[in-house]
This record gives sequence, C-alpha cells and structure tokens, in this order.
Amino acid sequence: MIARMFGKALLLAAVGFSTVSCLKGAGADDDNSGGQGSIFSVTVAPSAIAADGKDAAVFDVRFKGNPLTSADVVFYNADDNSVVEMPDMRFTTTEPGDYRFYVTYVNPAPEEGEEAEYKSDVLLVSAVNETINVEPNDQTGLTSALSTTVVQADVDRAVFVVRFDGQVLNAGDYDIYDNDTNRKVTLPTTAVTSETGIEYTLPYYSSSVAETRSFWISYKTSNTIANPLTVTCVNTAIPVRPVDPQPDNLSFRHRVMISQFTGLGCGYCPFVIAPLDAMLADENYAPRFTLAAIHSYPGDPFGPSDDVAGSFGITGAPYVLYDMYYTVLGGSYNYATNLKYLQEGIEDMMANPAKAGIAARTALDGNTLIVRMVVKAGETGKYRVGAWVLEDGLTGKQTNYGMEGEFNTHNHVLRRADSKVEGSNSYLGHNIGLLNAGDSADYLFTINLDSSWNKDNCNLLLFVSVQNEKGSYYVTNSAETESLTSSLAMEYE
Repeated sequence: MIARMFGKALLLAAVGFSTVSCLKGAGADDDNSGGQGSIFSVTVAPSAIAADGKDAAVFDVRFKGNPLTSADVVFYNADDNSVVEMPDMRFTTTEPGDYRFYVTYVNPAPEEGEEAEYKSDVLLVSAVNETINVEPNDQTGLTSALSTTVVQADVDRAVFVVRFDGQVLNAGDYDIYDNDTNRKVTLPTTAVTSETGIEYTLPYYSSSVAETRSFWISYKTSNTIANPLTVTCVNTAIPVRPVDPQPDNLSFRHRVMISQFTGLGCGYCPFVIAPLDAMLADENYAPRFTLAAIHSYPGDPFGPSDDVAGSFGITGAPYVLYDMYYTVLGGSYNYATNLKYLQEGIEDMMANPAKAGIAARTALDGNTLIVRMVVKAGETGKYRVGAWVLEDGLTGKQTNYGMEGEFNTHNHVLRRADSKVEGSNSYLGHNIGLLNAGDSADYLFTINLDSSWNKDNCNLLLFVSVQNEKGSYYVTNSAETESLTSSLAMEYE
C-alpha cells in the first residue's frame, strides 16, 4: 500500500516540438512511419520558434544512421518547390507564419534494396511573435507580472504588466518600489498594443550589469509587498523561451516523479532496482514516470553533495518516494511485492491530473549549464520548480543479497539537485509564486557541472511542485530531457 509520509510574475510561455520524417525511399514498399531501421530520416527541433531572427529550428538529416550535411542534401519550400539555402541546417525568420520544407538526398552508391534518391515527408516549422499579454482577465485586486524574469545584460528587458481587478494599468497610475530599499524607482516605458487595438504605456527593467532586483507595486490603498517581482540580469546568452502551440490547453501530460534512495553497499537495493528497470522497459509504465536514483547509502562514491535524503529524514535504503510526498516502498526485499507496490503507486498517483505543465530550453557553456524552465499552471496555486542533473553509465560494484541480474552499471544517478528552498533543508523547489490558471512563469537555473562527470551521459529531470490546502508542497508533474542540450516541449494530453 501507499502510505502518505510527508506533509511539509506571471509570464508568457512557449514550447518547441520535434517533427520527424523517416523514409525508405521514393516508391518503397516499406513502412514509412519512421521507426528504427529507416534508411533516410529527417528531424527538426523545435518545430515552433520565435520569429525574432535568432531562435532556430535545427534539422538533423541521416542516412543509415549517419548524419548528413547541407552539402549532401537539398532543402525545398514545400509550398512552391523552390530550393531553400540552409548552409548550417538551421532555419530562422523574422516573419511569423507556417513554413513547410522537404529534403532530398541522392544516394551516391545504392546497394541492393536501396533507392537512388530519397525524399522526406513535409516538415512544418511554425514561427510566432512572442507577445506581452495585456488583455483583461478575471483576477481580483492588485496583481503584477513580468514579461520575463531573466534578461541578458544590454540585450533584453522585462516589461511590467500591472492590473487591478483584471484591467491593465498604465505606467504612472501606480508606483514601483525597490524591494530591498523600499524606495520608489522610476523605470523607462514602452508602448504595447492589445489585440483589440488599445495601446498601453508599460514600464520595463533592463541593465548593463549582472544583478538581481526585486520590486513591489503600490496602487491607491493596495500593494504587492507580499508578492514582489524578481528579475535577474546575467551576462550569458539566455536560452529563448520556447513557444506554446496550444496556449488555451490546460490538460498536461502527467509524469510521476520517483525518488529511489539506494547505494552500492545496499544488498537489498537490487530488489528495488530490478522492478524499476522492468517498469522502464514496460511501455505501459515508462511514459508515466521519471526516475532519480539518489545514492544515499553511507560511503557511496556516487552520493550527491545535496543531502536530499537528509531533508526527508531518510537514513536507510532501499527507500522509494513518489512525488517527494508519498512513501511507496521502505524495507521490502521481495521483487514481486516491490513491483506490485511500484505499479500500484503509479496508478494511484496518475489518478490525479497534473496541475501544471513543463517546458525548457538549455545552453551549455563549458561546465556551466543554463536552463530556462517554463511552468504553465492548469489550476490557480502557488508553485515551486526544481532541476536535477542525472548521469547514466556509472560503474560500481553493487552489493547483492540474491536478486538475479547484473547491477554494476548505475543509471539515473542524481549528481546535483538545484531545488533547495531558500533558508531551509527542503528540496521541493525554488519559489515562483502564485499563478492563476492559464498563467505561465519561467525560472532560470545556472548549474555548475563537475568536470569529472561525463556530460554526454547526463540529462535533466525537471519538476514543478504545488502547495496543497494544508500549506505543504508536493510534486505535481515532472519531465526529463534527452540530454543537457536538448529542449523540452510542453506536452498536452
């Protein structure tokens, strides 16, 4: 059974999808669904970009699994069959719209069963303008939001949108105060036009130096001191916020977050590792959860510097938590029993829909990883976010008290947990504040990677937690990237 154990700036978001086209060849009888074994494959990611001339849709073209360059293939505009020059295999534009492409490849030395020329299906790339939402909403009282919470020095700006009872206020109708000094500040302004043609004058923040600033708003007898807006300025180029292709959709794909407390010296841990591996290989369960293996057993060489186990008071292994809130296993040493409880836990947790969705883009500069995570609220609530770095392929002798199998290769190993609540020992996430249903917010993570980690074997586990009616937080959704440099799309049911 599952035992309940622990009760402890609104933004526009966007996401990018990856489009895949895999062909056997013109006129081939083989399956054209793009499964493994396709000779010619074309993918583009993301397939939704910002029409800013910088955000790029990157094409990956392969023949027999080997990457091809722009010198090997020809790109065409599928609407008029004209050739499109794409020397770096990247498409950018400043014009919003839908763009359709197909790719051809001439096989220089066809072997038996191969075609002389291959042509992909049509791939769609959508380019949209990122806009600042100045439409009325149903919020009550004084509310404030930023167009972004992270800006690059001398490049970006964060625009304030202040409303009272859902109606946007112009700059000058209210006062802005520095949250650290409580002194009134004057910010530059910009004009923003609504969909109905109403023009608003809105203040914005920008900076030439790296810094973090917080602000609160005062309007008549109301203020936002309890919910200040925080914006961070950095010198590093920031990943562009992904584009949301379904802005009105609030039904998100749900993944349970599994935290597996384990260790090389734990002889009973294979009795949990084995059923988790079985679930990862089961198409009925693998798409429904993410997994972090937290090596917390004393003396384990793969133990993270972040004391996630200690934050939950966990002193032994094996131990399994779902959504950092529910104990699913603790001290059971039977494979069949553990598999049963783990599967039942997934079924029980999935019965509650995810209250938020997740999207992300990343940038890797040496050992510095920058993650721009976007959270979209499906229900009004207070949310927190976290980013954990995981590594696969670690080798270490696993103590085993009789579970059949090989357990000396360790995957999903937690390396860094960037989710510690400021001023506490909780790892339930960084605060992004109150979001109303349909609102989005982003959070910037800057994570320093250890040079000893194999970055090619690392990926990210991202999660969003939400406050319940008792004031405690639990994870409501999670997702994993394929690598440290891959984007993560907002996924809907």
